[in-house]
Amino acid sequence: MHSLSDAALTFLASLLGCLAVGRPAIRVLAHAQCVAPVRYEDCAPLMAYQRTKPAPPTMGGLFVLAVAILVAAAAGGLGHRDGWLVLLAVAGVGAMGLLDDYLKFKGPNAVGIRSLPKLLVTLAVGAMVGLASSGSSSGGTVEVPWMERTVRLGWAWVPFVMLVLSSSAHAVNLTDGLDGLAAGCLATVLVVLGLWALGGTAEGRVLVPWCASLAGACVGFLWFNGFPASVVLGDVGALGLGAALGTISLLTQTALWLLVLGGVFVAEASSVILQVASYRWRNKRRIFRVAPLHHHFQVGGMSEPKVILRFWIAGLLLAMAAVAFRR
Repeated sequence: MHSLSDAALTFLASLLGCLAVGRPAIRVLAHAQCVAPVRYEDCAPLMAYQRTKPAPPTMGGLFVLAVAILVAAAAGGLGHRDGWLVLLAVAGVGAMGLLDDYLKFKGPNAVGIRSLPKLLVTLAVGAMVGLASSGSSSGGTVEVPWMERTVRLGWAWVPFVMLVLSSSAHAVNLTDGLDGLAAGCLATVLVVLGLWALGGTAEGRVLVPWCASLAGACVGFLWFNGFPASVVLGDVGALGLGAALGTISLLTQTALWLLVLGGVFVAEASSVILQVASYRWRNKRRIFRVAPLHHHFQVGGMSEPKVILRFWIAGLLLAMAAVAFRR
């Protein structure tokens, strides 16, 4: 049985773990020249801005995920099948992100893995999680917001898991474009999911160590990732954490609440979808100055720290709204 005090200790242990290993890990990444590649070649304002900032090492998500997994395991996070499913999602999607990061700074033209293979891998991991959880008491069911009822999805469960896990992973990855933006928003969402799991069923409470550990690791990472960042998550961190977020929401039956609770991630992903659709189907006309959404405000003249802070506030307000609306 996991209590609030246990969750707080797990959160603190993960936070302190990231603080302890962060500086040595950054030195190793910098020595290995794991530097984030230059982006935004098609956007002159962002390109010029990026060149004014020092290029931090990428793949910081390696030590974030490593600390979070070790602390969660020590706190009993692998004592139930659902905990192993979270580990499967983190390891499977995170491994693809690690390969993508590696190819970006080692491969020709810093291309990395193309979008379609990335999508297929996240869908495949989602299928494995869906199949493994379909027979459990925590799988196959989703809570419908504002209707105070749950619905058994039956055969639609596996496709639903594939959609949620893949969408969550890629939405977090798209949000990870400014220093500390994704990590700060993730910490807020994971804390709320942990509180919901703590007050839910016995099956849901087994995921409390994962929520606390992942949230603590994100907060600890902000020590190094806050503006101006000394290290960035990279795809290994953003995709892995996003996959964990989606999996935990699925196993706690709160996946549909992510539309409110994770509204920042939803807005970021939606802005990219709308921008691409508008460009293709409206004779190359754009809706936003640049997508994802955070760059729209940045190009509009808002400073990076102010964009980050306002998105954090928006994420906190959405989290409070989700807590207030969910009965």
